[in-house]
Amino acid sequence: MNETIQLLKDVAKNARSGEEAITQLIDKVETAEMKGELSRELTQYRDAARQAESALTAAGGTPEPVGMMQKAGMWMGTQMNTLTDRSNAHIAEMVIQGATMGIIEMTKARNTCPDADPEAAGLASRFIVDQNDIIERQKVYLQEPVLA
Repeated sequence: MNETIQLLKDVAKNARSGEEAITQLIDKVETAEMKGELSRELTQYRDAARQAESALTAAGGTPEPVGMMQKAGMWMGTQMNTLTDRSNAHIAEMVIQGATMGIIEMTKARNTCPDADPEAAGLASRFIVDQNDIIERQKVYLQEPVLA
C-alpha cells in the first residue's frame, strides 16, 4: 500500500479513536472546567480527523471507521474506570494515558512510512504535537485529590 495513504489512514484512525474516547468520557465529567477542556480536545480530534480524511480521499484512499469492537472496548473501559472515581484527577489520568497511546501509535506509523508525502507527514507530526498539548493541559488536573 502507498505509504502516504497508509499514514493518512493511521492519522484518521487515531483521531477518530480519540474523538470516540472523549465523546464517551465527557458525559462522566462532573465539573464545567473539565467539560470545557474535553470539549476543546474533542474539537482537536475532529479537526485532525477531517483533515486526514480529506487528504486521504484526495490521495485516492478511503477512511476506515472506528470498529464496533474497539468502540465497545472503549465504552467498557470508560464505564469501569469511572464507576467509583469521576474526579478531575482520575479523568485527567485517563486522558493522559490515551494521548500517550496516541503518540506511540502515531510515532510508529510515521516511522513505518518514511516515504509518505510531506502533507501526510505533517498531519502525523501535528497530531503528535496536539497529543503532547493535551497531556500538558491535563497535567494541571493531576494536582487535585483523588476521590475514593
